[in-house]
Amino acid sequence: MKTEDIEAIQSADATSQKLPGVSTARAWYAVTVLLIAYAFSIMDRQILTLLVGPIRHTLHVNDTQIGLLHGFTFAAFYALMGLPIARLIDRGDRRLIIAAGIALWSLATAGSGLATDYWQLLLARVVVAVGEAVLLPGAVSLIADLFPADRRSPAMNAFGASGSFGSGAGLIAGGLILGVFTVTPPSLPGLGLLHPWQATFMALGLPGIVVAALMLAVPEPRKAQAAATGTSERHVGAERTSLEVPLSAVNGYAMENKRTMTALMLGAGFFYAGVYGWAGWAPTYFVREFGWTYPQVGKMLGVQLAIVGPIGALLAGWVGGVWRRRGTPHAYLRIAVFAAVGMTVSTVGMVCVQSAHAATVLMALGAFFAFFLFGAGPSAIQEIAPGPMRGQFAAIYTGILSLLGAGCGPVAIGVLTDYVYRDPRAIGHSIGIVCFVFGLVACCLFRFGYRPYKDTLKRAVAWHPAQPPGADATVTRPGIAMR
Repeated sequence: MKTEDIEAIQSADATSQKLPGVSTARAWYAVTVLLIAYAFSIMDRQILTLLVGPIRHTLHVNDTQIGLLHGFTFAAFYALMGLPIARLIDRGDRRLIIAAGIALWSLATAGSGLATDYWQLLLARVVVAVGEAVLLPGAVSLIADLFPADRRSPAMNAFGASGSFGSGAGLIAGGLILGVFTVTPPSLPGLGLLHPWQATFMALGLPGIVVAALMLAVPEPRKAQAAATGTSERHVGAERTSLEVPLSAVNGYAMENKRTMTALMLGAGFFYAGVYGWAGWAPTYFVREFGWTYPQVGKMLGVQLAIVGPIGALLAGWVGGVWRRRGTPHAYLRIAVFAAVGMTVSTVGMVCVQSAHAATVLMALGAFFAFFLFGAGPSAIQEIAPGPMRGQFAAIYTGILSLLGAGCGPVAIGVLTDYVYRDPRAIGHSIGIVCFVFGLVACCLFRFGYRPYKDTLKRAVAWHPAQPPGADATVTRPGIAMR
């Protein structure tokens, strides 16, 4: 695809996405609130990695059960709720839906601190997953409507970078809070003395309620367009909502572009299996291998993620944008290949070296590559999915990467440690095997999508919803590209 072809597609998309009534300042306010929410979501999810030891000691569980706790169970419900929520997002008031999701996962995170057995904690994490399933599809859909295509990339890059910052901030704050509560366990009226890990969940979860309130002031472009055109908000622009886009049309478009979708979504799933596996067990590896404490690991890893992660996410998004402007249609898949190779080499290297200093350097390098897809992945979804389907394809994307990533990575490491090596100190071997296998598969899948990606870009712009009876028959049917 030539550079001028890409510019033509971007121009057409920009024209179709331009909505009246939303100023640049208000659009960036929305991005700011969304990136804060994303940081909190990753923070509430990531904190569990620091609490493995205390939870195992209190609730008497093994590594496999811990892997299920912040792995498969979380991912299964995150994926299960993703598509129904995305259908609401593609037709409803996104700010209200996202605000409700933020409030739900924040209260559930705080509620995790009230758990007194494994199953109560598991139920709380399920509710966290349901709440967090709202954010990414909602943000992808909302940002796409707030900015034209030629100004969308910086907003998505900033949003993606906030995830890595949230990981780092969560570990830093969690390590500090856990250290304080370990020295002085808090006591609450009616609950008595809390374990340090219980108090840590509460301290990190409750501030999210403030973010949910801020979300209510975010603009909803559909309201602005409804006011400008004098139409009902529910029926504003049939081409912009999913009211006339049934699941059969979404499935038809996915089948027509199955090579691209397979490469991007399955590739991301296997990539994140390595990332979630490594990130979920790296603190425990440093505790068992080098004798560190969890607060020590939290501070070290948190600083790395808060600094190196955003650099990786922003750099990957910027390079992807440069490649796109220079005529490389599959730029974001190329970024993904670099991410998979870099993450695999770094994480395997981390568990092979003998010194803690060398391991921390390689951990930082792994974090750098691990966050390449935080901006590049959602950016790819925005450009290959038609506007009325963006929320649903974002939900499918997050569902797959959650099931394969969060669902398989941490659990696989726990199972290898418990039932293959039968030795808790073999956690490094388990991390290395999982990251190598999943990273290699991800690299091959991303590379598989290079050639069909450019055709999908054209189909995404050319797609139009089905016309009512009696409409011009020359308009294409859902899922069929205009030529």
